[in-house]
Amino acid sequence: MSLAERMKILKDKEEQWKNKGKGAANDSIQFTVAGRMAKRGLVSDTGKEESPLITLKKSNATPVKPHEEISSRTDVKVEGDKRLDKLESFLDKLHNKGVSKSKTSTIEVTAETEKEVMTLDDEETFGNFYKTVSPTTLLDSSVVLTEEDLSQIQPNTPKLTSAVAEHKRAVRPTRRNQGSRNPLRALAARNDIRQVYTEQRLNIATVEAKRIQVERMAKHSRANLADVALAGLASKENFRKVSLRSVKSTEVVTNNSALPFNKLMLIRIKGRRHVQVRLMEPTARSLNSGDCFLLITPKHCYMWSGEFANVIEKAKASEMASFVQAKRDLGCKASQVTVLEEGINTDSRWAKEFWSLLGGQTQYRGAGEPEEDELYESGVLDSNGVYRLQGDKLVPHEDAWASIPSVSLLNSKEVLVFDFGSEVYVWHGKDVPLGDRKVAVKLGKQLYSGSYDYSSCRVNPLDASCTNKDVPLQGEGRPSWTLFGRLSEHNETALFREKFLDWAERKKEEAAQAEEVKSPVHSAERSPFELELQPCDAKALLDNEPEPVKTVLEGVNVHRGHGLVRADDGRQAELATVAVDAWHIKEHGEEELPEESLGQLHEGDAYIIRWKYSITTLVGKRQKPGELSAGAPGRERIACFFWQGRHSSISEKGTSALMTVELGSHRGSQVLVSEGKEHPCFLQLFQGGLVIHKGSREDKNTAVWRLFCVRGEAEVEASLVEVDCQRASLRSRASLVLLNAQKSRLYLWHGCKAHPGARQVAKRAADKVTQRCPSELGLSSSSSLKVEEVEEGAEPEEFTKALGPQDKKAYDCMLQDPGKYNYTPRLFRLSASSGVFEGEEQLYQARVTEGVMAMPFLQENLYSAQQPALFLLDNRMEVYLWQGWQPDDTQCTGSAKIRWNNERKCAMETVLQYCKEKNPRRPPLAYLVLAGCEPLTFTNIFPYWEKDASVASKAPKSKVMLVKEALSKLSKQQYSIEELTRKPLPEGVDPLRLEDYLSDQDFKTLLEMSRVEFNALPNWKQKNLKKSKGLF
Repeated sequence: MSLAERMKILKDKEEQWKNKGKGAANDSIQFTVAGRMAKRGLVSDTGKEESPLITLKKSNATPVKPHEEISSRTDVKVEGDKRLDKLESFLDKLHNKGVSKSKTSTIEVTAETEKEVMTLDDEETFGNFYKTVSPTTLLDSSVVLTEEDLSQIQPNTPKLTSAVAEHKRAVRPTRRNQGSRNPLRALAARNDIRQVYTEQRLNIATVEAKRIQVERMAKHSRANLADVALAGLASKENFRKVSLRSVKSTEVVTNNSALPFNKLMLIRIKGRRHVQVRLMEPTARSLNSGDCFLLITPKHCYMWSGEFANVIEKAKASEMASFVQAKRDLGCKASQVTVLEEGINTDSRWAKEFWSLLGGQTQYRGAGEPEEDELYESGVLDSNGVYRLQGDKLVPHEDAWASIPSVSLLNSKEVLVFDFGSEVYVWHGKDVPLGDRKVAVKLGKQLYSGSYDYSSCRVNPLDASCTNKDVPLQGEGRPSWTLFGRLSEHNETALFREKFLDWAERKKEEAAQAEEVKSPVHSAERSPFELELQPCDAKALLDNEPEPVKTVLEGVNVHRGHGLVRADDGRQAELATVAVDAWHIKEHGEEELPEESLGQLHEGDAYIIRWKYSITTLVGKRQKPGELSAGAPGRERIACFFWQGRHSSISEKGTSALMTVELGSHRGSQVLVSEGKEHPCFLQLFQGGLVIHKGSREDKNTAVWRLFCVRGEAEVEASLVEVDCQRASLRSRASLVLLNAQKSRLYLWHGCKAHPGARQVAKRAADKVTQRCPSELGLSSSSSLKVEEVEEGAEPEEFTKALGPQDKKAYDCMLQDPGKYNYTPRLFRLSASSGVFEGEEQLYQARVTEGVMAMPFLQENLYSAQQPALFLLDNRMEVYLWQGWQPDDTQCTGSAKIRWNNERKCAMETVLQYCKEKNPRRPPLAYLVLAGCEPLTFTNIFPYWEKDASVASKAPKSKVMLVKEALSKLSKQQYSIEELTRKPLPEGVDPLRLEDYLSDQDFKTLLEMSRVEFNALPNWKQKNLKKSKGLF
């Protein structure tokens, strides 16, 4: 074979290879959107309906930039932003109250009054000063000369000649001076002399008092607060005029009339290079098979993917949906993202809700041409408009018109208005004055509600799908589903941020150390639980030593509210109570309680207890350094506790919190105290006389017999809590008080396992009742109670009748139990909310370091936690794992269910390891307890227990089972084909990895290949194969 022939053969092979590569079998073509559409026969050269957007490439229209400026019009009434108006009103009030430095630190004239000067009469003045002489007296005292008198002159006396007189006159200068006048008369005749003067009063005393108060607050403050903050704290407010709103609603409550989101929003994600995220009309006709959509409401976040949506659109939709759900953006408080795919599970509950929100399932467009995405990207930018606020006008931004916005446009000192057609935003920087913000909002609303013209744009942003003929290219006023919102710097929504070209780079620069948002939407390529949660260290839980009780008031740890403490300067001091006052908080005011009602609280009310105390520094004696003597008495301090009953209303809780500041006279500490979580320093205020009644103070308790359980670890901290008067309320490890006010009878009942310390506390509580005889218990000062102590198992007949028929199974009676119950139960919260599974010990607020605390925990410790929750309860003889319930307002499907099962598995493994660490030779048994199905042995660890019907109805009808058995069931690794294809799936099964639970034989039978062959397939092929076999 010649060389030429060989060259020809090589060229022929090369051409054959090229032709083969250009065919439909080429992977680079057949797995694209165009390839998939070609396989379905949706792309052909003839007989094809042209997409409305395909005409974009034929259009050469250039968008016209408006040159006119937008200024305020008097003929158009536009509502302002209520939130900005309220902020301006608040700042004016704050300024008028003297928070600014010019008002608080400058000495000014506060009052001016005119004072008149007393005018004196000249005649009267002269008459009083000079003595008056009568004419007769002058005549009597005058001298009369006679000739004899002249003869007395001596002849040698020199004579005064006229020459001498003339000489003297010549020497003396001539003066023509006016004779002296009366000075008082001259002064009175002047017109420039005022007979009144102005008296001025200054604010020196007020300024000095405020300065001293601010210095005192700054001295006791741990942080360096600004002058404005200190002045605001020092100001006095009338909190009685404050009206509270209900917080039960899940909707966003705000005064901002320009919220940057709507209650129902359909967001379209379309594009290939820079994906466009735009608001659409929330109807089914806005959908199409070639794009992704997000449907967002206050309670739901749906991600709907069209069959032919490209991977870039799906990735952007998933990223945005997860961000909205995790950050509660756009007013969405959904518990998870619900993913829907076109044509898959169309009969599910979530799909029906999705179509219902869109007004019902109707016909919508199919997928457009493959090049439609890029044409849409460039075409929709023509409608972008950006305005800048200059003075009181909106001026078009030359460089940002009809283009993708850049974050370089945003300036902290500027206001910009972005017009994206279906969305209009007023954005202002953090340094923009309040007046400019109000002007911008007014002009922005004027732009939004005015006329629009998109005739020169290639895409109409109000009807990008070209499905609604009622929306013209130009008109007056935009549709109701469009959005007008106000945004501030660093508070932008995801829908706004996605409009920018380089926002992601800005976020990376600003938050390089920020934690990556964790999405509940999981990709198909990697399971979110490849890194399984690990059980926590059980030994660390056992070895944890709780710290002593610590209550810090005004920088001083008051411990249990009495005795020796460390003063703020580190020296030893003695704490003493000066006075205790209490107020009952009503819905519209408060009522001070009389002294005899001090300590009588109700679980349906809220109270303010004001504690006045002093801390006196102790000094050592020179002769005997070991002995201490009291120094100068310390200053009087105040602490206000606002106690809230577990059934008190929201308005009462809010009023008590506001009244605490008012009653505290802006001094001292304010402490929130919830029922059952009282601090020792609070309990000791009543010296064992605290009684918590059922109901509210206004209710009349007509019960003949009333039962109270005794709580407290010290005699001065004793308290009585009213419980249901029935045998089920008895506890063998506690003491209770049974009272009949009509018969003046009081029974002090002790359980058979009650330790001596608890008995002494109960006696102190009973003694306080007999001493005070409070009217809330139906007693009076003339009542004479007869106290009788009763032991469990030896109750008198009257006691038995009061509690109902004798039934030892009504409570966990320990009369036949030989064990010594001289231990304290321990409670741990198990959770993986931080990303790592860990346990946290729940501590009793009134705990003691030494001694036995028989019942330190309450039912509220379990039921008030965010559900579903997991708790480990160590009762020494046995260990319980308490499992909460799934709330009605959350959806436990998909990834959330997998996460919950993983947490349960870790909790069970932790409990079993805890038991082994507790007693390696004979580990205590561990039981799984479900909320609503708690047995007596569990509920009797708590001082009282109330059954919740709503929780019990959700609990499965199952008995208590061992944790070991529950873990074995949850960790089952193999199921049959029927079990994995039946709904619902078995407990603990990961729906993303159903093939892993098949045996090798079932795997080969169902999927018609081995595991090795299956794992070699690409992810998308694996998913399609599992869908076809029902494993999805």
